This record gives sequence, structure tokens and C-alpha cells, in this order.
Amino acid sequence: MLDEDFEALLLSVQSGPLEDPPWAGFVARLRARLGGNFANLIFRRAGSDPASGIEVHDALAPPGWLWDRYRDRFAERDPIPYFAMRPGRVYAYEELDGISALPRDDFREDFLRAADFEHFLIFRVAEPGGCNIWVTVTRAAAEPAFDAADRELCAPISRALVPALACYAALLARATETQIYRRAADLLSFGVVTLDAEGRITGIDAAARRWIDGAGGLVVRGDRLLASERRIDLPARVAAAVASGEAEAIHLGDADGIDLLLVPLAARADAGPRAVRLMLYLSGRRAPQRDYSAHVAALFGLSDTQARLAMLLANGFTLAEAAAEIGITEQTARTYSKDIYARTGTARQGELIQRILTSVAVLD
Repeated sequence: MLDEDFEALLLSVQSGPLEDPPWAGFVARLRARLGGNFANLIFRRAGSDPASGIEVHDALAPPGWLWDRYRDRFAERDPIPYFAMRPGRVYAYEELDGISALPRDDFREDFLRAADFEHFLIFRVAEPGGCNIWVTVTRAAAEPAFDAADRELCAPISRALVPALACYAALLARATETQIYRRAADLLSFGVVTLDAEGRITGIDAAARRWIDGAGGLVVRGDRLLASERRIDLPARVAAAVASGEAEAIHLGDADGIDLLLVPLAARADAGPRAVRLMLYLSGRRAPQRDYSAHVAALFGLSDTQARLAMLLANGFTLAEAAAEIGITEQTARTYSKDIYARTGTARQGELIQRILTSVAVLD
């Protein structure tokens, strides 16, 4: 039967992927359980600079000068053969390949012992997708060396970390994918609010937050999203969309206001009561915050001046206003605009706005 401390340690392995930083609670528990003066967990990539690894350490961190010393003196000649270590095996420092053959171990003398890391255990965890972490625990010279019981405790932990690391890698991949799509939606002037079955807000992305804060058509009160216009009962519309399972479009404000699209999601038996049941997409006209004329020129085969004119027209300038802004005559601008419409496959300014502001030219 597991003792309570060890059970808590294993539970911290399972919950680690959801922490920020990951496995911070596990690292602290492991150090305490083994009576160490330091513990850490490091992510490393094969072939990368050892100093570029991502470290999660216990609150009992060594002094900052120690890591400066590592970067300055040992990052390129760290003797620990990280990727040669067999996953799951628990090593003492002197058991690592090549360590015993060193004529003088500067790393141990000038780095480990400088921090009073006299006794040292390390193990590698590798998940099938290729993500790797190394877990290290140390003890001071005044403490006894790690014994067989300490190694036996680390062995099942290293095995438990394999599926936990796989979960972390999957979550990280999903988070990266989400970040990419959110950035694209943001640059294309889309924002997303997620709601549960009761119409309560479960998430608002950065683009949607800017629309809500700046455009004035929507307001957040508590955990509810409301329309500023009294004629539109947004909670009722949300409830109706969830009940019917049908998407619904709503326009707020004047011609340049915000468009909403309510998209209900099917209920899932494996989801909790606060699961997302409705995606609320926001869209409206917003000028790009950067000058993308170089991208527009390359994408549509325009000259620099034509691209600048196209961007101004896409941002709502009249032809006369755009010509004055660039410093060309209105007649020249009219000539350029004909070429712009031809090259972008559009016939009028409204189509040009949509063509440019939804093109990959602004995804930078």
C-alpha cells in the first residue's frame, strides 16, 4: 500500500502538465521527499545549446551567479551525456558515461561543489513523440549519499512521467495550434467568445476583448455578454441557438458595426457543465495596425506606390484622400486603381477591402 507522501508525489506527476510552470509542484515534493537541497526538471532538444533548455526548479534555488557560471564556462562543455542516458534508469553522477574517465572534472569541482551539490541523482524521461525531460535531485556534502531506497523511489516516478509527458506534449501542440489560429483570426479582424450551455462566458480571446472594449456594441457584465442595443436580447438569442442547434447571425450598430455569428456545438457526454456549447464569432472593420504594403505588392504584383494606394483604399480612404496622402495626382491614382482592381480580381472598393484584409498579406 502506498504511503500518503508517495501517493501525493505520484498525483503531482499526473497534474504536472496543467501547472505553470509544468511540474513545479512535483519538483518541490520530490526534493522534500528525498531530503535534497535542490531539485529541477529541464526540457532539452537534441542538438540545441544546453543553456537553452527550459528549467523548472524548486523554490530552494541556487544563487544566480551559479547559472551565469554555467552559461559562461560549462554550457559548451557540460560533461553530462544527456541524450546518451537510458530513459528510466536512475544515475548517480559518477555512473554517467565518460565521467570516470575525465582527468580533471572541472564541472564537478567548480560548478556542482560550488553550489554544494555533492550528492547527485538524475534520470531521463522520453515520450514516444520525442519530447525529453531530465529530473535532478542533489544533496549537500553534510548529508548522506543517496541510497538504493532513493533510487527505487525514483524508478516508478520516471515511468509515471512518460504518459504525463506525452499528455504535456499533446497539450503544448494544441496550444501552439490554437495560438496560430487565434493570431490569424486577430489579424483578419475576427474575435471569439466561448459560452457554456447557460450562456456564461468561458473564454474571450484578445481580439474579441479589443472589439468589446473599443467598438461599444457589446458589454461584459459578470459572466454574461450583453448587447448595448436594448432591442437585442443577446442572452435569449444565445439560448435559442443552443436549443435549436442552428447558427444565427446578428448585426450590431450602424453599417460599420460588429457582426456576430452564434455557432452552437453538440453536447458531449465526456464534458462538464462549464464545457463550451457555443462559439460567438465577432467581426468588423478595423484598419491594420501595421504597414503591409510590401506584402501586398509582392502578393498581387503591384509597384510600391500602387501597393500603398491599395492599402489606403482598403482602409477606407477615398481616391482623392489616398492620392493626397501618397503625394500623387488624383488622375494618377485613378490610373493606378484600375491596375490594382485588375491585379486583385476586384471591381470596386468594397471588394478590394475584403480581398486585401482577408489575404495572407496581413498575416505577419
